[in-house]
Amino acid sequence: MSVKKQHSMQSEESSMMRLQGLFESHSGCCQHKVCPADHYAFLLRSGAANVVGPKICFDNKIIMGGSQNNVGWGLNIVLLKGETGELLRCNYFNRYSRGLLNFLKMVQAGNIILVASYEDPTVLLTDEIREIFAGMGSTMIRSVKYRDSWVFAGAAGMNKQSLFEKLITNDEKTNAYGAWPEMGEVGGCFPRKI
Repeated sequence: MSVKKQHSMQSEESSMMRLQGLFESHSGCCQHKVCPADHYAFLLRSGAANVVGPKICFDNKIIMGGSQNNVGWGLNIVLLKGETGELLRCNYFNRYSRGLLNFLKMVQAGNIILVASYEDPTVLLTDEIREIFAGMGSTMIRSVKYRDSWVFAGAAGMNKQSLFEKLITNDEKTNAYGAWPEMGEVGGCFPRKI
């Protein structure tokens, strides 16, 4: 083998090793995503009508979902430490719940928040709560109405628009499930540091 060809092969191997360090493979609930090493793979699905619960996957783990038996009508929320991905809290808030405002006020700069609606999220959405979500990067929160499907990934202190948000409006002419719209879904690679 010529010296030139051997050097070319070594250079190619070195380039591939550097690329492998930039990306981590994610299989499992976020299997269709391969993210840079400084990002987390995630997938959010809203509930479907009042029958199928939402699903929140983060870094290859189902954190909330029907299989976990920890979802409910209203807003399903996961709070994570941005730099480490450590799960800080997860809970669902419905019309009978107390504490959503306090939960959101505890969120610190750099924390990642993942939200998936189920059945009707608007019962809880006061102007103050909508403003808090807007401060985390939501641009659609002010438009969420009765029985809309909404999913959102943002961060405290983001102060810019999140790229990870979807709103499907409740419209009896276009609804997939009678009085409810289709399931909303968003996924991607969320940065560890905001």
